[in-house]
Amino acid sequence: MKKFLLAVITIAFAITGQAQNRWNIYAGGSISHLCEKPWISSDKSYSWGGGAFIGSGYEINFNSHWSLTPQLEIAYHNNGATLSSKELSFYANHANWQNIWSVNIPVVASFRFPISDNLGLRIGAGPYLQEAIAGRHYRNDSDKKEAMSGNFSNRFNVGVLGEVAVETGDHFSYMFRTQYPFLKEGWVRKTISLSVGVRYSF
Repeated sequence: MKKFLLAVITIAFAITGQAQNRWNIYAGGSISHLCEKPWISSDKSYSWGGGAFIGSGYEINFNSHWSLTPQLEIAYHNNGATLSSKELSFYANHANWQNIWSVNIPVVASFRFPISDNLGLRIGAGPYLQEAIAGRHYRNDSDKKEAMSGNFSNRFNVGVLGEVAVETGDHFSYMFRTQYPFLKEGWVRKTISLSVGVRYSF
């Protein structure tokens, strides 16, 4: 077993030695949509809410095409959970509304290929862990907002993200992401997020 682990580590170092690993920072904006009852009809579907994120990552380059990037980010999102039905009361229209601050840990596996000398395309996907750190929602049967409360498991979620990015030169890239959490219960329920951002690699 020890020989096998040593061989794996040796191969990993040999592969990563072919390309330079590097740090990056990124930021952007997002829109989010609660998918608990998605697109029921034109007048009873949830709307979209705005958000933002900022983070950093370490890109491990296996070669000129493949890389793995663990990241750490702080994100804010409003899930946009407001129904447009005039037949429902204020609370019924806003019952599932949330705005949440969270710490996310995405791990993105990416494939990149050049389009021209100073232009490339990066396509990636991977899992992410999410822990909400603060949030607000509407109090039961009320139009008043209140802080959310709960333990670690209530605040936790896990999901998957996909990413497409245009790389311009060696440092800047412009990305589009989509994220979807798997766990239905707890603070961050099934809320799909679409986001755009810019990344700078050192």
